[in-house]
Amino acid sequence: MSRMILGTGSYAEIPYFFEKTYVNLYSLEELCYCFVENVELLDQEIVNDKLARWLDEQCGLQTLAHALYALVNQRGSASAYVGMILEYAGLYPAETISHVEAVIRNSAGLNSYERQKVKADYMLQNKRYMLALDRYDELLSGLPSGETELRSRALHNRGVVYARLFLFERAKEDFLEAYRLSDSSESLKQYLTARRMQDKEGDYVDYVAGHPEWHEESLQVEQAVEQAAGEYDMTDENRMLFTLRVCKEEGSSTAGNTTPYYEEIEKLTNALKDNYREIMER
Repeated sequence: MSRMILGTGSYAEIPYFFEKTYVNLYSLEELCYCFVENVELLDQEIVNDKLARWLDEQCGLQTLAHALYALVNQRGSASAYVGMILEYAGLYPAETISHVEAVIRNSAGLNSYERQKVKADYMLQNKRYMLALDRYDELLSGLPSGETELRSRALHNRGVVYARLFLFERAKEDFLEAYRLSDSSESLKQYLTARRMQDKEGDYVDYVAGHPEWHEESLQVEQAVEQAAGEYDMTDENRMLFTLRVCKEEGSSTAGNTTPYYEEIEKLTNALKDNYREIMER
């Protein structure tokens, strides 16, 4: 049996647009949930009159809002600001609130470039790939030359974005540069994987043969590819394609009617296209 949650304050007519996650919020409870689930994104920018005014005017939470106004005027910390809101709402236990406050305090030591990467990583983790690319591009274009480690990690993650968009040419470039900067085995394996996905099999084999120093990593890549292929064989999509193929062959050998096969293939293809468009538009 689910637990009933009683709302605090009013449901807002005008939402609060939380820029860090690109969502509209309509209640104190939604705000608290957003804080807890996206704590890595919270920084000193959250301490402002705009949010306090929204809680005051749209949610009818004058007592909370006035306390937040005072905290803003005192230039209070982000951890205190968020903690005050969470405690007032009473949705989460004390240990959760303490954890959120600790994460915010610990992230206060990050420089502006590290914060940019945290935001880009968040977009990647939530499959908002185009926004992630914009954030990584912005970060990489502004990074000082001395930030070698951060550049390597940002390049690696941008390569992950490109790979998930099937842009393997760009992915392998980022993975290779990340490997050259950090000598990371993981970046090297991702580079080889991107080449494996893009190159013709013979070309890839020749390339790997020309780099015997990467023999161990190339074996691990092959094992990962074989495992992925085995996992795909067990998916519903693959079973559906197999069934459709059988139906096509039986239809061709008997009545010669393959119309249902092509209709189902079109449905499956359109579903994949729609999913891809949704990802690209985020």
